Amino acid sequence: MRKNALVNFLLDKSNLIGRITNIRYQTENMDQFKKVKSGKVSELISQQIKSAILNGRMKAGDKLPPERELVDQFQASRNSVREAINTLETSGLLIIKHGSGVFVAEVNSRPMSEPLYSFLRMKKTTLNELTEARIILEPNIARIACERMTPEDLLKLEHNIEETSKTMKSNSLSLTSVKNIEFHVFIAEAIHNTVISLTMNTLFDVVKEMNIEITDDLTKRKRISSRATDYHKKLLKAFREKNPQMTHELMLKHVRVIQQRFNQIIADRTKEGINKFQKRKE
Repeated sequence: MRKNALVNFLLDKSNLIGRITNIRYQTENMDQFKKVKSGKVSELISQQIKSAILNGRMKAGDKLPPERELVDQFQASRNSVREAINTLETSGLLIIKHGSGVFVAEVNSRPMSEPLYSFLRMKKTTLNELTEARIILEPNIARIACERMTPEDLLKLEHNIEETSKTMKSNSLSLTSVKNIEFHVFIAEAIHNTVISLTMNTLFDVVKEMNIEITDDLTKRKRISSRATDYHKKLLKAFREKNPQMTHELMLKHVRVIQQRFNQIIADRTKEGINKFQKRKE
């Protein structure tokens, strides 16, 4: 009898402990975040928010709780919360909409491309080196994209060529250049591989920045854009025909022609600079 009473007592106690633990767990998870305890407070706050985003607990478009609630949840100062949010905005994970609140940002390559662009410029990276990277990467990307391309992907390429032709007719050459690069972005996205898409988007963002600086000669820019569009039409035809080898060869030729034309422009600018310097000496 005593033995059974002892067993029942222990079982009741175990169930009670389990219920208390479960209640405590539910209470803790009513809030999105937990109190920060030690270290630099703003960094610990940003780590928790970042973890929630990367783990999928918070998704693109989700709104963060108001600042007052975050202060209560983290048991931190307003300044620490603001510093953490500003850090995450700079890294591209959050977007601050004044008057609306703070939201989880859509995935994009700008937070990666801007520091990469600055780094490449500081290292005196040339457009030729950038184009050489494209020669190595893009033909293989085009070949794989040809095998995986969906009707929706093809439609994007078709619309891009149509829009590019319109911008060329209206002499909007800066927009034409952006549209030509966008064609290559769509090809990279047609692989349906997140790593490839983000890597190439970052690379193409840098290409856009450097293209703007390459020449102010509208005639040369129009000639480059026109030649690029011709290649894009040929590539689209090869994609439609599901011809991976042809897309590889066309992309290789296309990017090599881009490299040659940019090298020629740089050589012409260098020559002009030397001539101007010599005239000044005379």
